[in-house]
Amino acid sequence: MNRDIHKAKQILKENIYCTIATSTKNGTPWISPVFFGYDESTNIYWISDKNARHSQLIRQNPKVAIVIFNSKAPEGKGDAIYIEAEAHELTNKDEVKEGIKIRDSRAMIEKFRVKEIEEVIGNGIWRVYKAMPRKISKLTKGEYINGQYVDKRIEISLK
Repeated sequence: MNRDIHKAKQILKENIYCTIATSTKNGTPWISPVFFGYDESTNIYWISDKNARHSQLIRQNPKVAIVIFNSKAPEGKGDAIYIEAEAHELTNKDEVKEGIKIRDSRAMIEKFRVKEIEEVIGNGIWRVYKAMPRKISKLTKGEYINGQYVDKRIEISLK
């Protein structure tokens, strides 16, 4: 288990994109890759256009699923963490500033960083989002069933 937790933390640290699954209240799904940051509680932060489909869906239904994986891993060597979370748009200025700081701490290219808070509040087209994990799981050693290899996941805590 400790090896799985160490590997999960490594996946989180080494990857800058995650894929967020959102859905309408009646279950119509939508997925979106986003550039993200995270805090010590594994809350995930990203900045998106307030009118993007996933942003609209989060306002309708805050339940999201997130996967973080290395898409460059060779076949059979992939690993990932899966997060069930509740997401929302940050509106409190102090929380917005903290979300920007966390997300932008990973931005290597200056033009992708938020310059002024007005870009992500009020009439700004962008918003800061936070996903708070309810459950985190990770791929672990699978097994062969009837001659076929089957992936397995285990629930973990990254706190």
